[in-house]
This record gives sequence, C-alpha cells and structure tokens, in this order.
Amino acid sequence: MSDDTIRLVTIGRIIRRRWRLLTILAVVGALVGYGTSLLFPPRYTTSASVLLPGAWQERELATQVEIATSSVVVDRAATTLGWSGVSGDELRDQVSAKAADGNIITISGTADTPARAQKLSDQVAQQFVTFAARIAGDNTDPEAATRPEALRQMVVRTSRRITELADAADPGQTVEGVQTRTELAKLRTTLQEAINKLDQADPAANKANKTNMVVMGPAARPAGEAPPTRMQLIIAGALLFFLLAVIGHLTTARMSRRLRTEPEIAAALGSALLGTVDVPGERRAHRPEGHGPRARIRRLLGVDVRWDIPTPRTSGDEASRQVRYRRVCAR
Repeated sequence: MSDDTIRLVTIGRIIRRRWRLLTILAVVGALVGYGTSLLFPPRYTTSASVLLPGAWQERELATQVEIATSSVVVDRAATTLGWSGVSGDELRDQVSAKAADGNIITISGTADTPARAQKLSDQVAQQFVTFAARIAGDNTDPEAATRPEALRQMVVRTSRRITELADAADPGQTVEGVQTRTELAKLRTTLQEAINKLDQADPAANKANKTNMVVMGPAARPAGEAPPTRMQLIIAGALLFFLLAVIGHLTTARMSRRLRTEPEIAAALGSALLGTVDVPGERRAHRPEGHGPRARIRRLLGVDVRWDIPTPRTSGDEASRQVRYRRVCAR
C-alpha cells in the first residue's frame, strides 16, 4: 500500500474491519471533550451599540474603538460593577469593540452568566460615552469658541453699514448711483454667504455634535452559550479521535513493507504468478489463537486480524474452478 493512492474503499475497509476500535476511540474522544468543557466553564456574550452622530473619518472611528476598550474605561466599569475578585485587567480580556456601518461602535462583553454579560456590556458602553464626552470637553478651546461669534458680529455690523451707504448713495437714476448700489448689494450677498459657510464649518458646533454620543438601548440578554459550547467540544473530541485513528491506520499501512497483493509478491520473487489458492466462501478469516487478557482484548476490539490484507478471492462453482485449473496448467 506504500505506493497506492488512498481510496474511499480503503477507508471503508478500515471502518468495516476496525469499527469496534473506532467506536471505542470516538467514545473516549467524546469523554475528553466533555472533560475539557468542565475545565472551561460556559461563557455568554452580548453587545451594546453606541451611536456617534456627525461626520466621522475611519481613523477617528478606530480611535474611538481603542478608547472603548482602554484601561480607563474598563477600570471605571469594574469599579461601578463592584464584582468581588474581578479586576479591571481581567475585565479587559472580556471586553471587545468594533466599528460598524453608520458610525456605530459595538461593544461586546463576555461573562460566566447571561446577566453579568448584559451588565458588563451596558456599563462599558455607558462609561465609554461619559469618558469620550469628558475628553471632548477638556479639549475645547474657549477662545476658539468665542472667535467665530465675534466674527459674526463684525459681519453683521459691516452689513448694516453697507445698507446705510446704499441708502445714502445718489438717490437718482444716474449711472454712477446705480452702479454703487449694485456693488453694495453684491458685497452684502457675499458677506451673507460667508457667514452661512462659517456656520456650517464651525468646529465648535461639530465638536459639540460629536460629543453627543448615544447608547442605543440596553444590551440583549444572551439566550445561549458562546462557542465553543459543551456539545461542540464533545463532538469535536469524538471526531478528532476518530480521524486520528483512521490516519494512524493509513500511516502504519504505508510504512509497512509487508507484501499483500499479487503484483507485489511477483515483483519481490522475480517470477511470474502461476495461480492462486481458492478460499471457500463460507470460511471466516483466520484468527490467531491466544490466551490471556491481552488476547481477549484484541479479539474484543477486532485487532487480532489485519485489516490491510486484501479480501481473498472466493471459490466459485465447479465450472469456474475447472477453467482456472486449465489456465494454471497452460502456463
């Protein structure tokens, strides 16, 4: 088998001749998976969403994600929750955040009970909103906030002065008077457009909008465990042991130098194959005799007979045996 391609028939032969051993190994793997689930208690995960109003760039959203999972925010949440034996460093491993579409920060919390997971997500989201608003408030420049307002007042006074000059211009219909009033009207329109653009580009107003973050409702209480669940670990353990057993059988057969097929025997002897031995169809495979607990266990598991030996060709009727006999004699 060392040079043969692994076919489904080979795997089927392993399953058919080693089904007892494979079943026991799968059960052992399931027990190992169950034991692993006892070492790792069930975990529950839920998420709370925070809406960030205004226009945000991608790098700004990434910064907010880092702030949401920062030690300052998580430590404040741990202090507010007041869980005994749980520090901020431990909670930080149980909290994650990511930016979603629509300027939304999704904060996920994982805990050993659904209620704790819900409280953790809600509290971290609330502390994140509070801390982000505090940062924005501390970074506000008072002079920068009053400077646009002073500029607006100056524009208003200038517009009023333009109106006075237009009224004091030549009231007649002379060319000079009309041109003067037209230029003053254009200047007033330009100033009005400038003040409108100033209102739209006011950094203080934009910063105020960005600080108005909103928690979009409480986190939902998780209805099921976070993966991997106990059942998933049990199934994974059974499949792992089953696959390892099959791979072990295939590897052993490939590394073995035992001759099994007719071409291998003929090539090893350097002679042509003259014939084969008929095996009665009702005869079962030969099982080596043995006594003692080890031999009984091997017979119980079905490993006392090799699985990689091809199935002997069964003897047909009398006519078939005569035909084969004449072929052997003809050689």
